[in-house]
Amino acid sequence: MEEMKQPLVSIVMNCYNGEKYLRFAIESVFSQTFENWEIIFWDNQSTDTSAEIFKSYNDGRFKYYYAKKHSVLYEARNYAIKKCNGELIAFLDVDDAWLSNKLKIQVALLQDQNIGLSCTNYSFINERNLNKLKIYAAYTSLPFGSVLNDIFKEYFVHISTLLVRKKAIDQLEYVFDPRFNIIGDLDFVIRLCKDWDVATVQTPVAYYRFHNNNTGNKEGFEMSDEYDIWEKDLKNNIDFHKYENFHLLINKMRMYKVFKLLYDGKRLEAITISQELGIKFRLKTIVAAMLPRFVLRRYIYF
Repeated sequence: MEEMKQPLVSIVMNCYNGEKYLRFAIESVFSQTFENWEIIFWDNQSTDTSAEIFKSYNDGRFKYYYAKKHSVLYEARNYAIKKCNGELIAFLDVDDAWLSNKLKIQVALLQDQNIGLSCTNYSFINERNLNKLKIYAAYTSLPFGSVLNDIFKEYFVHISTLLVRKKAIDQLEYVFDPRFNIIGDLDFVIRLCKDWDVATVQTPVAYYRFHNNNTGNKEGFEMSDEYDIWEKDLKNNIDFHKYENFHLLINKMRMYKVFKLLYDGKRLEAITISQELGIKFRLKTIVAAMLPRFVLRRYIYF
């Protein structure tokens, strides 16, 4: 039988001072059993040895671009996507990594033209167990097909597991929203899932590295401000309001606002807002209100 067509996969790697983990990420691309790929490496004006590491690989599939100016993450992702030549686009953050069968599995799933994107289960790499990697699933199971209502209940997509049809991206009004530094992938995926089915891979085929320099860890309370912007934009979007679980996402967004108010010492205002939320979130507010300020920053991840 004729072999299945192998579309070109453009792998977007956005980098800003990623030397510590970069080689590990690149080697995980080299290990792929699917070989028709290119790496679009967008150097966001790194001042470390990231460029040197990337350029040390003598491979025509490596494409290096140096930013004319430093920009926020999701604006940088937009610049990188404009350089992609592939029919399919994958994302790999420089501190994450893939298992060798990741692309092969997902490319096969996207042979179905009704599928606009695919994501996979993943495992965590913790700094303390780097030499004892264990593959275990972040989620017991992932929904598939029309998943928007599931995403409103729990956002299960990690960007380093995404493989997206370029055609689906081209149909969006905009790609990544440059106003966001943290929730840009959530906004991106939700808009894609509005019009496309999703193929999920239940087996973990990617690693998400958890460390103190993760953007969400460093700027967790900024998430509250970004959610404020996102919610205001959605007020006139009746398409989302028809989904049963949409209110759960809105409540979660408001909960981040509550946590930020508590962190800023505005407890009365925080408790007032929490009264508009469900019992689960009101209980979290009560617990959070009793926590020391330094503990509260960690408590916001729930």
